[in-house]
Amino acid sequence: MILTVKTGLSFSPCQITGFFSVHDTPSDPLKIGSTGAGVNLQQGVTTSVRISRASRTKLAISFNGKPLAHPVVSRTVVQEHLERKSETFRVTVSHKAILPMGCGYGTSGAGALSLSLALNQALGSHLSNIEAAQIAHKAEVKHKTGLGTVTSAFYGGLLIRTRAGAPGIAEVKKIIPPSSLRVVSGAFGPISTAGVLTNSGLRKRINLCGRGLVSIQVKSPETNTFIRLSRRFADCLGIFSPRLRGAIANMQRRQIMSSMMMIGESLFTVVRGDLVPKAKATIKSAGLTPVVSKVSRHGAVVF
Repeated sequence: MILTVKTGLSFSPCQITGFFSVHDTPSDPLKIGSTGAGVNLQQGVTTSVRISRASRTKLAISFNGKPLAHPVVSRTVVQEHLERKSETFRVTVSHKAILPMGCGYGTSGAGALSLSLALNQALGSHLSNIEAAQIAHKAEVKHKTGLGTVTSAFYGGLLIRTRAGAPGIAEVKKIIPPSSLRVVSGAFGPISTAGVLTNSGLRKRINLCGRGLVSIQVKSPETNTFIRLSRRFADCLGIFSPRLRGAIANMQRRQIMSSMMMIGESLFTVVRGDLVPKAKATIKSAGLTPVVSKVSRHGAVVF
């Protein structure tokens, strides 16, 4: 028997959400999501898949070469793709990223999106990229690991989501900031997105704090406005850890406006290239490893 192996390869930018509002009442998961704004990074998740026919379905999923302990989102994406096929397959998924999981970089959404696009390529399913992205969005919504990350990463840039939902359903405004700008960030550690999104009191507070911010961002689409509104949202929400609050206050003392990454014990700013050394040094002084990135002008791609 000749074993035919088919492959797929895709990349999705990671994305930092600055502020958002939750829209989770629709029964259709494609209409569930968030409004708000986030900036896409040139760093992201590259996902490769290898598939071959097998007598029964077998699935192996790794992140940076190590098996993922609970790959619920990736597994859900694979299952939806395979349900469209009559054959059974052995599927090997390899996610690779330099940014940490759970810290507000949107690695889960970027992983789900790049996986769905790579699977679509390998399986020859002939779904459009938007249809493949919608599978990733539904998986994120199901497991409460994200609401707007897939939509933002699909389009790239500084993305304002003016109507909630999956790619193709959501309404968005894409801003391409000047190429001289850099996103500088640092992470203390993870915060459970599902823990936040399943807390009804916190969800109400998120929507209270996020009210009206999207319209301000649309009228004034500059990155300075994005950072200022993100900080207003984070201050209102008030879920800073003491050390994160201290690090952000230290940035303020150095005259660099920064805010909390949603959702992680992490901070970020967007600055001109000449201010990068000062931002990096200030983040480093808080005991963090600074990450510097250009803004990704493009969304997810298939190779």
